[in-house]
Amino acid sequence: MSPSAPSTVLETSLYVNDLSAAERFYGDVLGLDILLQTGGNHTTFRCGPGVVHVFDPSSSRDRESLPAHGADEPIHIAFGVPTDQLAAWRRHFNRHDVAVEHTKQWDEGKRSIYVRDPAGNSVELASATLWGTMTRAERLTRVRPVLDLDTTESRPVERFQNETLRPILKLLNPTILRLVAVRLSRYGVGFAAMDRVDQRDRLRNLMKEDGRLKRTLLGMVVGHLTEDELETYLAHKDEVRRRTVPMLLARAQDQIDRIVKQLRGQPGEE
Repeated sequence: MSPSAPSTVLETSLYVNDLSAAERFYGDVLGLDILLQTGGNHTTFRCGPGVVHVFDPSSSRDRESLPAHGADEPIHIAFGVPTDQLAAWRRHFNRHDVAVEHTKQWDEGKRSIYVRDPAGNSVELASATLWGTMTRAERLTRVRPVLDLDTTESRPVERFQNETLRPILKLLNPTILRLVAVRLSRYGVGFAAMDRVDQRDRLRNLMKEDGRLKRTLLGMVVGHLTEDELETYLAHKDEVRRRTVPMLLARAQDQIDRIVKQLRGQPGEE
């Protein structure tokens, strides 16, 4: 069985003859934090989930503990930044007397600017989405809680409920409770003073009768669906809605104390 393809770049290496000048450029100008310094050999900077090694090639070519490596000519590295910050980066480089060598307009509004580090390496700052490193579906699913549910024997709608709806509702839990509390406060029914049985009944009636709240909550859930999940939702819309509303109600009824805290102006526990 073949291993999975690599999912991210952990290390990138550059080569310079003046480590001090490189530390000023990558640390002071680009704002990267120094993770490790090995005197006369290399400096490592933290960048997101990975690192950038800056080596003195005369040292990195003469190694025993790890494979030797090095480069004599300028090489290239690109850092991802938000597109709307590229103009600010250009002004920032001007303040540090770093010349912008080139600019590039890519498709879909993505852009790049290019400068040189003190060793002559080409340094690009590009729209973080330039290579489509994460799709909308990946962004949506990555933030969802992972629920350990066996759905192998489930029907399509049941699988959709457990694999998609339940994680989304758990992710949106603080927002759901906040919206329920806001709607309760509009009716001025003294919810916090009710006994638990009456509170559960009041929530049931609210979810049944308040069409605006129901549409808001359902719309919020739909907005967190991927395109494939949306197709499943549209194909089974009525049944999915019939399943979602009781799940929303159960979530509110199970967390009445948090709703009461919000009605009293106290922050709910996360």
